[in-house]
Amino acid sequence: MNDIDERVRALRPDGLLDDAYRRRRDADLARAFAEAPSPRSTVLSRLAAPWSRLASRSPMVPRLLVAGALAGLAAVTVIPAATTGTAVLGGPGGDATPSLAEPVRSAAPVTATLDARTFLLAGAETVAGQTALTGRYWYERTRTFEPTDSGAVVAHTGEVWYDGRGGRSSSNQDVEVTFAEKADEAAWKAKGSPSLWPDPKTQEFSGMILKTGIGKKSLTLDDERNLPGDVRGMEQWLRSAHQGGSFPVFVFDAARHILSSPATPAARSAVLRVLADQPGITLERGVKDPLGRTGVAVTTAGGDIRLIVDESGASLLAFEYNGPDEEPRTADRAVFIPARKGLKVAYESSGWVGKLGARP
Repeated sequence: MNDIDERVRALRPDGLLDDAYRRRRDADLARAFAEAPSPRSTVLSRLAAPWSRLASRSPMVPRLLVAGALAGLAAVTVIPAATTGTAVLGGPGGDATPSLAEPVRSAAPVTATLDARTFLLAGAETVAGQTALTGRYWYERTRTFEPTDSGAVVAHTGEVWYDGRGGRSSSNQDVEVTFAEKADEAAWKAKGSPSLWPDPKTQEFSGMILKTGIGKKSLTLDDERNLPGDVRGMEQWLRSAHQGGSFPVFVFDAARHILSSPATPAARSAVLRVLADQPGITLERGVKDPLGRTGVAVTTAGGDIRLIVDESGASLLAFEYNGPDEEPRTADRAVFIPARKGLKVAYESSGWVGKLGARP
């Protein structure tokens, strides 16, 4: 509880990449929507275990969140079926030059739906075009919102710098306590408003190998950078790491952690493509993350896990867990920190830096 809650990456491309992508994405979606659907069809066809966390309880080691996106209102573009005329090509022996016939009108509009799969595939294409960066330390900053037994939600910020052997952690910063129910707040105050969270702490550590657990796998910083960069290889890796429960839910869990790690652009693109193929995922636009940023939400079929990404589909903004409370447990020298319904993690900043204390 004293150390950083997440090992994450926001994956936000720089301003030039953002602008370039938005221009290209508008054109790509326009071309997709311009493909004429069958007159009998009203929509374009689609294009293409609960997570766990490993953390050391040692005060020297950042707490690692392990294994890690949305409710569904698809974005719809309506294409009116009524036209001013219909182009007709001449039949056998006729004139092949198009001519205008009488207008053809339909009572029902033709719609083109941007679904979760299409959106994720577009994001995968954007990520694949990014340049792999490197540096001395991997830097992460997150804002975590954790429900407590008292009915309060405690928000706290953590940072970590790590080079594979040592670094610096800054935890439990800017703590804020809020209550959804006035009765819970009154009961807490009646007890003398006891502290609900540890004090802030910043410290350096060395000689430690931090690992992130994804299913059966435990990944070092180098392991994360060497994840498969192709769709087939990524799916095989995910299946080898899967250790029970719903595979589609596990893919969401794993994708959340891979997208927030120093994995290569190819690996992040591959996991987005695998995620896009999972059944029942839904998409909702215009969603606010815990920090108030607007993004697009992608949710598991059962609604347990929701990821919020930016409009490009390439940058992970936040993770939300809405499943049942999990049970705590330990294994070897690792600690499984259970997820509670209502947990939210916002990814503020991440990237490679050259020295301790530097930020991207």
